[in-house]
Amino acid sequence: MRTPLLLTALLLAGCAGAPSGPDGAVCPAIGWTNGLRVELAGDWGEPAPASVRVACAGGCGQVVRQDADPVPRAEVTAEVTGSTAGVPVDMTTPDSAVVTVLAADGTVLAEEERDLDWVRVGGSAACGGPMEAAVEVAAP
Repeated sequence: MRTPLLLTALLLAGCAGAPSGPDGAVCPAIGWTNGLRVELAGDWGEPAPASVRVACAGGCGQVVRQDADPVPRAEVTAEVTGSTAGVPVDMTTPDSAVVTVLAADGTVLAEEERDLDWVRVGGSAACGGPMEAAVEVAAP
């Protein structure tokens, strides 16, 4: 008779520390990374775009170091593959960003400030989850 009671107590104790969403939903204790997709449109010619640098209003997430408290990450750089660059912005959803397209030697090919429209691509509204935004930068 003790075994079922002990098992029930252990199962309930395991749920006691689970995080909950704003509506009381039990949420898994996980993290995720939101992503900004930068699409390069048109004929960029030479020099070709090699990377994009994204500077987020309010920061693009945080840099976590073992020897110090997390600090805001002002910008993120990502390589261009084909005509797209995927930029991770941690669990943040900045309202806007300055997107700079760079050649391999660091020459600025284009720079635009853009509002970001985030769309949930996983998880739930109650518990959160990964989101994605996309911007298009036209060739100069």
